[in-house]
Amino acid sequence: MNVDEWEKVLKEAGLASEFKDVINGFKNGFDQGIPNHNLGPAIPYFTPPNHQSALLAQDKIEQSMKKEVEAGRMFGPYTHEQLMKKFSFFRTNPLGAAEDPSTPSVNSFVNKLDYATTWDDFESVSKFFRQQSEPLLLTLFKWEKAYRQIPTAKSQWAYLMVRDFNGGILIDTRIAFGGVAGCGSFGRPADAWKQLMLHEFDLVTVFRWVDNNLFVKHPNSTVEMEHIVARLEGLGVKTNSTKYSPFKEKQKYIGFIWNATKKSVRLPDNKKYQRIQQLKEFLLPHSEFSFKQVEVMAGVT
Repeated sequence: MNVDEWEKVLKEAGLASEFKDVINGFKNGFDQGIPNHNLGPAIPYFTPPNHQSALLAQDKIEQSMKKEVEAGRMFGPYTHEQLMKKFSFFRTNPLGAAEDPSTPSVNSFVNKLDYATTWDDFESVSKFFRQQSEPLLLTLFKWEKAYRQIPTAKSQWAYLMVRDFNGGILIDTRIAFGGVAGCGSFGRPADAWKQLMLHEFDLVTVFRWVDNNLFVKHPNSTVEMEHIVARLEGLGVKTNSTKYSPFKEKQKYIGFIWNATKKSVRLPDNKKYQRIQQLKEFLLPHSEFSFKQVEVMAGVT
């Protein structure tokens, strides 16, 4: 991130005070809510093996690790002996779906309520369109490697390591999917850049669901997505040129097709087909279903 530019534009927009935690996070890393802890004086580290399911994607995972190390977002690999000289206690988070009920996970220490987000769900987007009386245009934007752009505080690194497939250990310095605090840590910079975009460009609003963003403008607005992407790159935000499109009346966001002119919303054709096939099972004579299954099909749970 271009922290100097972030500081400058937040100040110019009158947002410096509201988002001072974002600047601090960019400079010093975002705290993940993991307290200093250990598993007793006789246990200097906890590095459980990766789950067998990780082996199914070993090549892809190794390629990803290599890229992260080359980009300076991961350090290593290190041996246990090397890390013991640096950390009084450290632990790795196993790749794949693994759980050891006898040992508390990193996530178990974190209160998710401390990392609330302001994402825009179906209800908020549909409410907005119902209130509009004029045509609008929509476009989509997706952050490139969104979580991997957000640093974690150094005090947390001892608890955010991962094992490779050769017994080495990597220090991960960026937030990762699966962490309780990850979404909220990304959410604060995302909140800030949304406010900056609304301040600098002729937009009606911006909806966000994690790294997916729906930009809304009036037809007579001259702003184009290329202008917004160029501004983001000036802030040091990595963007993906294949993951945004020109403004138009229809866009797919959070799994639905939104029409800003007709003020309509529908499922994509493939999803409609899948739902019809699911409903057909309910029409079979003598079929039995639980109340829970009916609730799911009706969309009430």
